[in-house]
Amino acid sequence: MKIQSVPSSSNYRMDVIFDGYKWDMQSGEQSTICNQVLLMERCEALFLSEHAEKLFHETIAMERVLHKSPQLAVRLGISQQMTDALCNCKYDAEKHIRFMRFDFHPTTDGWRISEVNSDVPAGWPEASVLPALAEKYFDGFKQYGCFGDALKKKLLRLIPEGSTIAYLHDTHTVEDYQILKYMGNLLEKYGYSSVYASPEHIKWDENKAVGIGGIVRYFPVEWMEFSPADWKSFVNSETPSCNHPIALLTQSKRLPLVWDELGVEIPAWRKLLPETKCITALPSRGGRILKPAFGRVGEGINICVTKQEEKEIYAAAKNEPTQWVAQKMFESKPIDGLHINVGVFVIDGEFAGFYARVSKNPKIDEDASEIPILVR
Repeated sequence: MKIQSVPSSSNYRMDVIFDGYKWDMQSGEQSTICNQVLLMERCEALFLSEHAEKLFHETIAMERVLHKSPQLAVRLGISQQMTDALCNCKYDAEKHIRFMRFDFHPTTDGWRISEVNSDVPAGWPEASVLPALAEKYFDGFKQYGCFGDALKKKLLRLIPEGSTIAYLHDTHTVEDYQILKYMGNLLEKYGYSSVYASPEHIKWDENKAVGIGGIVRYFPVEWMEFSPADWKSFVNSETPSCNHPIALLTQSKRLPLVWDELGVEIPAWRKLLPETKCITALPSRGGRILKPAFGRVGEGINICVTKQEEKEIYAAAKNEPTQWVAQKMFESKPIDGLHINVGVFVIDGEFAGFYARVSKNPKIDEDASEIPILVR
């Protein structure tokens, strides 16, 4: 595995902005568009895709148990009312699409995962368009999987032809809109109509979204509970969707705390995820990082932070320990001077593409840059 730059004379950056749905190409002073490409050997790509599929099936097995185990689900940091709703809903997996993204990191001890993005994983166009745009500059390397094409096929199968698809997101940000606009444009070519909206804009009649044939959600379930949206109708939805709110049960980073009580075999998870404990069970802080149960994009993690930030993170964890975990720290192994997070998408059990980000330090957060992956 190595990193190489796209030729400086190319139009790659402009192509990414206008064809790759990367309209928000800056995070402060940091560009979110990397002018480099991660070149991967086929054996590495096979390892990641095969292990991500194993992790998916194990995650679904845990989800099924949690769906019937409110006493365990509530320990994940989910509110009591949301737990009650999720564990009592009539969820039929055949009526919905389920996808996840597993975040892999090269370490001094081989590949490890830091988490699963089970609810609303980002990186859809980045795992679809960016590799195709970069491919022409690197002979002997090709795109490996395309998230957009894989999800499109699932949606075409599930959602009634010619109906309207609701793409739900935080309507205050272009970052969320651009992700869904990519999928909307794909599906409109097949005769579907698109509506881009907040969850609160959806009207319901007997658990069916009015005038909507399918729901593509990019709005975290736990946010719905504190919004004007009719979130209980989403939980009991009979309208085809991806992802169904049931995904919240395995989104929590506290999931490992109930592993031993689930009665499910999860060898891939146990092999790849660093030891994770409740912060109240730690004899000392050494060698571990703190993570909020429902944090995203590296927020709230005490890696590469100031002393004041470290103090604030520990104070927040101490004040609300049921919303945090402590994970054993792994040593990230930089590739050509950059730390890498390879997100591996899986849709309904099948590998669906790579989404990678790089950073000059071990913390992969909102300041990291997206980098396409090509495979020999």
